[in-house]
Amino acid sequence: MKFIRLFCFLSLLVLFNTKPLQGAEPEAVVDKQGNPLKPGEGYYVFPLWADNGGITLGRTRNKTCPLDVIRNPDAIGTPVYFSASGLDYIPTLTDLTIEIPILGSPCNEPKVWRLLKVGSGFWFVSTGGAAGDLVSKFKIERLAGEHAYEIYSFKFCPSVPGVLCAPVGTFVDTDGTKVMAVGDGIEEPYYVRFQKASTFAQSNNQDLSSV
Repeated sequence: MKFIRLFCFLSLLVLFNTKPLQGAEPEAVVDKQGNPLKPGEGYYVFPLWADNGGITLGRTRNKTCPLDVIRNPDAIGTPVYFSASGLDYIPTLTDLTIEIPILGSPCNEPKVWRLLKVGSGFWFVSTGGAAGDLVSKFKIERLAGEHAYEIYSFKFCPSVPGVLCAPVGTFVDTDGTKVMAVGDGIEEPYYVRFQKASTFAQSNNQDLSSV
């Protein structure tokens, strides 16, 4: 009888343990059509309730290089590319390399995202990074909830103990530019949805280059 009770107790522990198993496959990030994001494909990154105001690159601070990641409220933005080491899809909560390869830019640095410190406890999401560098490891996190399947935010949270882990939000620069940033005063993440660039109807407000 004691053995039966012990077996039932252990079975209940397994039944109500909601933590993922070690080694489980990461959840795929999906676009607005429910399709998994793929490496090598460009995606527009739209704010939650609009198909405009997408992410692109621009000059901020003293209008010098490197380019920073900004939101352009008047255009759909520029396609963003993601890659995850060893995977053929883009997963949540996994170190990613993110790039906005604008052509014809006056700034020659790589267009890979990285954190660039602009003040005490405050960083802009900028460019000039490299795959594998600690400051270029970003994650995509899905908004929790039954009806939030296609809603995401970015985090700077490298899979390294003791490193900064914080949401990427929006900072309004002195000239009104909305810059993606991390740190003091950036409390709310910037919630987004993804649209595959090759399936989006092109229009005259496409932002091929904002610089």
